[in-house]
Amino acid sequence: MAHDSSRFSNRRALAVLLVILLATCAVPQLAAQTLVQIEGRVQDADGDPVAGARVVYRLVDSEGVFISPPTDGSGQYALEMPDGERCRPVAVIDSGGTRIELGEVDPARVTAGMSQQITIEVPRRWNPSAVVQNFPGSDRLFRSFVEDTAITERYRLEAQVRREEGDSIDRGLLSVIGSAQFESIPNVEFGARLSAVGVNTTSGSGGDGMGDTDLWAKYSLGPTSDNRHELAFGVAATIPTGSDADGAGYDSTASRMFVAGRREVPWGVLTGNLNVTFNGDGRIFGLGLSGQTSLGVNVGVIAPVSYRLAVIGEAGFQGERFSGFDDETVVLGGVNLLLKDGSLRGAVGLGLSDGSPDVEIILGYSIPF
Repeated sequence: MAHDSSRFSNRRALAVLLVILLATCAVPQLAAQTLVQIEGRVQDADGDPVAGARVVYRLVDSEGVFISPPTDGSGQYALEMPDGERCRPVAVIDSGGTRIELGEVDPARVTAGMSQQITIEVPRRWNPSAVVQNFPGSDRLFRSFVEDTAITERYRLEAQVRREEGDSIDRGLLSVIGSAQFESIPNVEFGARLSAVGVNTTSGSGGDGMGDTDLWAKYSLGPTSDNRHELAFGVAATIPTGSDADGAGYDSTASRMFVAGRREVPWGVLTGNLNVTFNGDGRIFGLGLSGQTSLGVNVGVIAPVSYRLAVIGEAGFQGERFSGFDDETVVLGGVNLLLKDGSLRGAVGLGLSDGSPDVEIILGYSIPF
């Protein structure tokens, strides 16, 4: 019996010694293992970003599992993983909690100081507000083109034809609208609108000539923390380059300050802006005009019906620009159709007050570059 007890004690001592030796060997290994950052982007089948998705990684040799934080609005994610391990993404968990298996993906070895970019395609789901955000050109309004929160990604040029018909005056405008955002000044859009104008009146006066020039700059604060709201503010100016004798211009300098906002809804985006305009004295057809300070409010909706077609609705009010003029109230409906290299845009507006054109027709084509 004493012999058996001694043998049991020896075995227990040997087991304890082995555990100590294994722990001693493992501690340096664990201490030496460092974490490096892995970065990537989740996109849908057309290469558009998927927000709110988490990527599941599995270590090939040790079967460890790592899950990234949710992707941001541009589909980007980042997480830390053990240096030197082989890993591969195995699944994506979308914002609704659905796990999407990725199939066989070649493993990659993580090395210290290296950032690994992995692009993963997931099935695209219909998300109207994401269409507005991710397809440049689908988010531009017509009457509130300047005062809305949307800014061009880099450079944008639009040729636009506009026809305004009223009780006593008809106007035709051919405009070129240019806007730009420079890398050195992010989130700021600078723009200009040049127009050629033709005017006909019931009294027989009018003519053709260059219209007044619009200039603007606006700053977008970007989306809020919940990624559902956007804010922007800016200034605009009208330079009297048009001929007031022909009715193509008003010989009046005007300046405008505005603030704008957007809110995502399940079927698209709601927009709105407020402005105050300081109109200088002017002249048209030889008659002097007394400039007024006017207030304006505009609301709109952008409702994509497909990944290339968005329906636009706008309603706007602008106070009288000159003494004796009437307020302007217009409702408008239009579409933005995204083509391969640009965007085809068209809208029809109806005037609801004496200071508005009875009918307004807009047709344009824009090119981002």
